[in-house]
Amino acid sequence: MKRYIAASALIAAFSCAVYAQTALPAAQKAAPEIKIEKIVTAASIENREPVNGTAAFDSATTRVYTWTKVTAEQVPAKIKHVYYKDGKKVHEVELTVSSSPYRVWSWKSVTPGSWKVEITDEAGTVLSSSEFTVSDKPAAEPAKTEAPRK
Repeated sequence: MKRYIAASALIAAFSCAVYAQTALPAAQKAAPEIKIEKIVTAASIENREPVNGTAAFDSATTRVYTWTKVTAEQVPAKIKHVYYKDGKKVHEVELTVSSSPYRVWSWKSVTPGSWKVEITDEAGTVLSSSEFTVSDKPAAEPAKTEAPRK
């Protein structure tokens, strides 16, 4: 009887060790890596590229685009652009990364204030962020110059 109990305990211990070795790596597997190579905020996008990227917009700006260059280990992958105004979450856009590297963008209608956009993965992990401001004043008019008189 003692041999039976000892053999059962040995088999149970061995089974637990084998299970732990096979179950742990699967549980510890990290999500496929997604990298944000570049973020640009701009007033427009042309030919899949941001035009005149900036972090400061005047009050005439009604829409800001967030352009992102992404690389991903596995595609398709999903990312989100999460917009905040004056520290409060106001908008979230889910985007699909179809190849790697990939350029993707979203836009947000804006009003004057301090803005931030966070790029997150599907789990909500912040991969990168960018801040921009929208002024409550119009852009200054360029100074007028007169041609020299002869």
